[in-house]
Amino acid sequence: MSTSSKYGRVFDGSSFEEITHPIASNNNNEASGGAYEPIPPTNNNNHGFTNKFDSKTTPIFVSIPHFRDGKRCAQTVHRLFDTAAHPDRVVVGLIEQTDSTGSSSDSSSTDDDPTCLMEYCALIGHQMKQHEPGVSHMAERQADYDAVLEACPRATTQIRSVRFHHFGSKGPVYARSFTRKLLGNEEFCMEIDASMDFVKNWDNAAIEQWKLTNNEYAVLSNVPLSAKDKGVASPIAVEVPRQCEIKIGSEGVPLFETHADGKAIGITQPLLSRTYSPSFVFSKCHYQTNVPQDPFAVQLLNTEQFPHFARLWTRGYDVYTPAFNLVYKDNSDLHPLHHIAGHGEKGEKKWPRNDNERRDAHVRMKVMLNIHHGITNSEISSMTAGGSGGGGGRMITARANLGIYGLGRRRTLDQLLQFASIALPDSEFRGQYGNEGKGCANLNWVPYDKSISPRANLFDGTGKADDLDLEPEFSLLRTLPDTGDYLFPMGGDVTTWKDQAAVVNQGGIPQTETSVSSNVPYSFVFLLWVLGLYVWYASFVDTASNDDRGRSSRARRRVLSKKPVRKVTPLSERALKNV
Repeated sequence: MSTSSKYGRVFDGSSFEEITHPIASNNNNEASGGAYEPIPPTNNNNHGFTNKFDSKTTPIFVSIPHFRDGKRCAQTVHRLFDTAAHPDRVVVGLIEQTDSTGSSSDSSSTDDDPTCLMEYCALIGHQMKQHEPGVSHMAERQADYDAVLEACPRATTQIRSVRFHHFGSKGPVYARSFTRKLLGNEEFCMEIDASMDFVKNWDNAAIEQWKLTNNEYAVLSNVPLSAKDKGVASPIAVEVPRQCEIKIGSEGVPLFETHADGKAIGITQPLLSRTYSPSFVFSKCHYQTNVPQDPFAVQLLNTEQFPHFARLWTRGYDVYTPAFNLVYKDNSDLHPLHHIAGHGEKGEKKWPRNDNERRDAHVRMKVMLNIHHGITNSEISSMTAGGSGGGGGRMITARANLGIYGLGRRRTLDQLLQFASIALPDSEFRGQYGNEGKGCANLNWVPYDKSISPRANLFDGTGKADDLDLEPEFSLLRTLPDTGDYLFPMGGDVTTWKDQAAVVNQGGIPQTETSVSSNVPYSFVFLLWVLGLYVWYASFVDTASNDDRGRSSRARRRVLSKKPVRKVTPLSERALKNV
């Protein structure tokens, strides 16, 4: 075996395979004269850059969810801006799940469980003072909080956040679904974990790698290399982690390896892949709106990854392993709640467990992939509005009800199984098999009808759905972006949107009813609460007191007049039914 090849090679976990063409997405086009090629990158003319996407201001949105990991998250945000070639174009969306009962109330959490935003500000020298607890000190705490945010670079212009108590957490997929509250009018989007490091000038490098795919629907994704290996060069060629094996899990749902079981070595361009990792995803932002994270896939870790890949692939998106490492996983300086063991029985690194919700989410993944084994008729019927009957008709209705959270129409499930070299189990849990990592190097790009929208759902127009899942509302978007222009309007006043867009492009959040901001003035909220309390007292308590006084006065009058009070015979049960 030679140590190098023209286009690189792939190790699938057990053997090496040479790459036979420069980019896997085009290897089946020679016979067709190039008729079946991906849709090339398209300029939507929204940000004033050229088709080469070489503008220094092309905006990039980076979503970072974290579960009680504010300190490492803050380090990640600091590195993100510090290593970018053009940090002013980077906008961060934080999904914070922390203990919000700390001494600083509205602004940060306890010392060992801080919010990422305030920890980031403290990291660069802007830290809140220690304040006495209690309502009487709320105003001074709020003033200190506002002053820190005002002084903290990028905090109010390039960082958006949504925060909720960790008791309300339901797993990583549920957390990532809150991207809909933070995504603005950016062109490129990146998903990462809370503890990451980056290659120098990662923003330029990621866009260049994406451009090399020559595919508008390209998604760069792979399991990140460990940060301890950053800067450690291979004596032969650059090695990039790559997932190859797909197994069939105990529930019948295909599973990716949690680690990279293979690697791409010395590849010259991004390489078509049949797996994806939520730890690193880089794409156009229409990927976020066309394949939104499923908020109903709660309590799941790995089970949701292949179904999500099925959703993006059947909607025309293609995943590529980048030619070199763009991001790194940093497991140093662990948070006290995130020790090496992780997901322990005492709740370390663990959201509140709900087995019923987890079971429902498993059923949802099976329904999407048309896996009948292990699902009862009542479970299928719970996803429909048509009663408790079972059968194939109920399964079709349940799949149709998934809507945007189900499969697309550009490619079929059968094509996906052939592409991944796997088989799903039948109703008797037979016939399933994984791919053992084989055939990981030279994958064929699967063509589709380009006239079909990526937002087209598998069962659109069939009339099968009877309780369709609602689509997510992207609070800062008036339209859903797609190739060429914005094809899918969501409504709203054009003038209002222009005003909002000016704020979004600066990284801020317009203060609309649907927007989420961590910068709400809590003193104002407190005044509203006091006003509401007064209205409630005036409407109910005072009215009740007047009624009591009225009843006492009438009673006194009856006593003084010495008139007997007539007893009212209560209505019978029969009479009550006729009322």
